[in-house]
Amino acid sequence: MKSKKTLVVLMLLSMFVLILSGCGGSSTEAPVAEPPAAEVPVAEAPAAEAPAAEVPAEETSGIYPKVTVAIPADPSNLGPFAAMSLGRIGVLTTMYEYLFYQIGPELTPYLAKAFEKVADKTYDVTLFENITDSNGNKITAADVAYSYTTAMALGNLRPLGDLESVTAKSDYVVTFVTKTDLGGGINKVLVECPIVSQVAYESSADEMATKPITTSAYVLTEYVPGSSLTFERRADYWQTDQTMSPVVTTSNVQTAVFVIISEPAQHTIALQTGSADISTSVPGSDVSLFDGVAGFTVDRKIDNLTQVLAFNGSEGNVLTSKELRQAISYAIDRQAMCDAVSPGACNPSHEIGNANFIGYLSKWDTEDYYPFDLTKAKELFAASSSPADLSLKLLAQSQPPTTGLVCQVIQAQLAELGITVEIIQVDPPVFQQDVYDPTKWDLSLNSTAGGDFVYSPWQLMLDQNRYNGTTSNWF
Repeated sequence: MKSKKTLVVLMLLSMFVLILSGCGGSSTEAPVAEPPAAEVPVAEAPAAEAPAAEVPAEETSGIYPKVTVAIPADPSNLGPFAAMSLGRIGVLTTMYEYLFYQIGPELTPYLAKAFEKVADKTYDVTLFENITDSNGNKITAADVAYSYTTAMALGNLRPLGDLESVTAKSDYVVTFVTKTDLGGGINKVLVECPIVSQVAYESSADEMATKPITTSAYVLTEYVPGSSLTFERRADYWQTDQTMSPVVTTSNVQTAVFVIISEPAQHTIALQTGSADISTSVPGSDVSLFDGVAGFTVDRKIDNLTQVLAFNGSEGNVLTSKELRQAISYAIDRQAMCDAVSPGACNPSHEIGNANFIGYLSKWDTEDYYPFDLTKAKELFAASSSPADLSLKLLAQSQPPTTGLVCQVIQAQLAELGITVEIIQVDPPVFQQDVYDPTKWDLSLNSTAGGDFVYSPWQLMLDQNRYNGTTSNWF
């Protein structure tokens, strides 16, 4: 049989929104002329697109022999409870499984088949009884409790900050107790934590950072840091009823290779040359090279990521000055930033979330929220009594490449106020440690999404219940 190749072009342009987080916390201060620079959104990407290239012909078994996916960054740490990063997003559901999966408001069974609210802050989750990982370890309620408790202690999966405890009620029922009655927010908790065998995790020399042992339909066979990850389809995958699984468990490819390509322009070349079948990182300016072209499919979607510029609110930091935070907020031209970094693929945002989230109000799009005003910025800077030679450290991740461009735009725009910005870019694992150390930075550039509701990104960064009584940036 002659094989026919199909090119899927899936181009996800990350939503580029910059929100200047600042005032948060328990402050009840009411703005008079200007808001206290709690959050100043910058940009919102309208459409996301992501190309892909040729997908091998389907064999008579219904299984494609191999698909190569181009991802924009190295996951760096493959462990189940590591902090999120751009590279990790691309391979996470290939590596790990969760209690439930969510598309829209409803939960789909994954490792769990049902959950029930048994009290105001208590939920019982019932597991499937035949779950095994790639090493043959059987997964029970004790493993789920162990996974959640370990992740809670490490603190990288922030929605788990809403949990008081997770315990095994029986072999296949897990009890979750939350700090408050979460309502629909319990969904985010139940889809947040990868589940692994306690035996497998504790037997790993590096906490599965390079070789995860999981329940997924695919097993990692090779990881070359900075280059690629190769997964093979499991013939002994535990879930045989596809109707009881989310779409991400579909295993219709024998070998899935994720190649790490950090430069966006190289994604375009990889698709054109056939060295990649799918990409989520083709530059917006290159989409026309694939749109409507035979053998390629372009799928456009709005991303829900928000770029957040946070102020350090720890005691003694110069940015505890409301006037200085406001000055910085007015000095950043978010539209100019969009035009410089991702032309045609982002717009200034007016909220930490975007129209993808449930509860978003379209009227926010027409309301002023720290519009660029250098004159007002200079007035507020003078009122802040900040030193004329003020220098600030800006902490950001090394991935993706556009992050560096955003930092450079911020650096140049704040120079107009006389502020010197020192850019510190580090790899994602280092960033996830340093961002919670108030001595490491004055400004931090991060991404946030999380959950389905418009308040979900706020919870991720600014909910005091998750950060021991302050926001994530100590306000």
